[in-house]
Amino acid sequence: SSMSDEQDSARGSAMQKEEEADQKTTQAKDGHVDGGSAAAAAGEGSANGRKRARVFDLGSMLAATTATAKSRVEQAEEKKRLEEAEKKAAAGEDPQEDAAKGAGQGGRAIAVASRTTDSAYNSLAPTDDDDDDDFLPMLPPGFKPDESVIVKDDDEKAKLKAAGGEEDEDDEEFDDYNNGDGIPTTALIPTSCEAKILHGNKPVSSLAFDHQGARIVSGGQDYAVNIYDFQKMDHGLRPDRQLTPCESHVIHSLSFNANGECLAIGAGSAQIRLLDRKGSQWAETVRGDQYLVDLNFTKGHTAAVNCIVWNPLVKTEFLSASDDGSLRIWSTDDFKVITKCINTHQRVIKTKNANGKRAQPQTCAYSPDGKLIVCGCDDGSIQAWKHGKLFVNTSYLVRKAHSAPVTCVVVAPDGKKILSRALDDTLKLWSLSDNKAPLLMKGDLECGFKGTDCGFSPRGEMVYTGTSSPSAEVDGKLLFLNSETFEPMYQIVYPGVSCIRIAWHARLNQIAVGLSDGTVRVYYDQQLSHAGIMMCVTKPKKRQRQNEVLREELILSPLTLHMFQPRGDNPDEQEVTEWRIRKYLRMRDKQQRPNFRKPAEMPLDDKSCGGRVKTSGGTLHSYVAQQLGKEKNQAFLADTDVRASILRHAEAAEKDPQFINKAYMKNQPKPIFQEKSTAPEEEESDEELEPVYKMPRGQFSS
Repeated sequence: SSMSDEQDSARGSAMQKEEEADQKTTQAKDGHVDGGSAAAAAGEGSANGRKRARVFDLGSMLAATTATAKSRVEQAEEKKRLEEAEKKAAAGEDPQEDAAKGAGQGGRAIAVASRTTDSAYNSLAPTDDDDDDDFLPMLPPGFKPDESVIVKDDDEKAKLKAAGGEEDEDDEEFDDYNNGDGIPTTALIPTSCEAKILHGNKPVSSLAFDHQGARIVSGGQDYAVNIYDFQKMDHGLRPDRQLTPCESHVIHSLSFNANGECLAIGAGSAQIRLLDRKGSQWAETVRGDQYLVDLNFTKGHTAAVNCIVWNPLVKTEFLSASDDGSLRIWSTDDFKVITKCINTHQRVIKTKNANGKRAQPQTCAYSPDGKLIVCGCDDGSIQAWKHGKLFVNTSYLVRKAHSAPVTCVVVAPDGKKILSRALDDTLKLWSLSDNKAPLLMKGDLECGFKGTDCGFSPRGEMVYTGTSSPSAEVDGKLLFLNSETFEPMYQIVYPGVSCIRIAWHARLNQIAVGLSDGTVRVYYDQQLSHAGIMMCVTKPKKRQRQNEVLREELILSPLTLHMFQPRGDNPDEQEVTEWRIRKYLRMRDKQQRPNFRKPAEMPLDDKSCGGRVKTSGGTLHSYVAQQLGKEKNQAFLADTDVRASILRHAEAAEKDPQFINKAYMKNQPKPIFQEKSTAPEEEESDEELEPVYKMPRGQFSS
């Protein structure tokens, strides 16, 4: 009876509140209508007949909304309480305790509803302090939120952990995932599958992906550059193009620009070649003057180019390191169409050793933001400059970073560390804020090639490098180390082969490795990687088309041809004779006879004949002059008596004097010549002048 009384009283109070709310709403509407009609009448009565804006009473509207929300909450709570009471009564439990609990819950619900409405009204009013409670739409009746997705306070978490609930285990698993223990880092290395690409027979000295992941380029010590297009390759993994851009120079470095439109090639020559997407050379850098001492006055490199890298932000700028002791910054905007050459550099950076002399930079790199330039030299030093207009003083210098030439330097993704590899078999990690000692160092890593690579994983949690194989007993390896401790995490062994070049493409999540046996290994994971080499290994090989041969039809009955048909009235011409058949066969044999190339003719030893010129002298002019002189002076050279050859023209000169004799004919005596010509007498040998050993023996006795 007490429970029914309480229910009746609650229902009466709720109905009374609803009636009051309805009255307020109707009053507000009436007031709004009256205000609107008055405004309309005033507008119609005005001279210009303009309409005014409608006026709303926000206070009355907010009050009506809060009253409706309260009534709905109370009705939902009342309905829920009655349903729970009926269930308890059917189960045989005490309904008084449940009613008391329900009344308490109803009071709390009413308090919550009133608090929300008050906070919503306060949010509209200009107050200084913001309340955390917001006016939210009412939840549907019977809705139970999922507590597992609700963020609990620290006090509630502590209570649950103390109680030993399931929440404790979930938090521990979540903490392990945050610490990196949930997923092993080695599972992030895409090495579950391997594809083998054959470059050549000599070591692969350079390797590069383009930034879009559509192509991979390899260069080796065989002077060749192979371009592999993933969209055109099939299961055979053959290169799309094979080039020899630098003639007989070893390829040292390959690098794509930011948009993949330009490929820069650095080799043993002093000039850098630039290729387009088709593999055609469209530009090259100018060669410097090797006789100028100051490198600032030379327009280009004067020695072999060791490394080339593009600016990560500016697609037209690239950096090169050369054995002439300089780093040079180039721009493709300086390309000249007439000369098809980049005529000058933009900046020159001189590298010097501890004695102030030239140091040969072996490798170079940009920072990820393009604000820092780093290089490693042959004296083992690491030098860095801020990218700007002046490169006089270094911003970071480690003079004795390594005891041998540096093979590779890489800036960390965060831009605060530098990873270096050198021929002293060490791998070191340096901090840009401290150049005294390395942060981490790993030794006993065999390094026999000056292009041995190292680098960071795309997320920076690992570093990788390769080791060399100096003999068949020592295996080359591809090592993956923890970037925080340099502890080995994963390795791939190559028996008797050195690991030289390594490229990890972040977008494709594939790793390309260049080895000393002339092969390129591409590693990928079917779950973690996508596109790239995965498009090629599943594509079947293209069937080679058979060579199309034009075959002449064989005539089985040659006597039916038109040439063997009877002609004229003469019966002899109508007959098919043996002579006519042989004539046809000779003609057919002459047509099918191959045209052999005429062998080179031997040089002429005698006079020129048959349109061929005898080889004498360096040019044709010298030969013609020689032949003309021989023909004119042949008779003169044949005469041994010079006097007789001159007197042969004496009679003609006397009859028609043309030169000196014509001027002196009147006062000169008549010349008288000796009529008889004598041959030159043979000179007798002087016995006194002969050597002693040639004298006869009889003279010694006398």
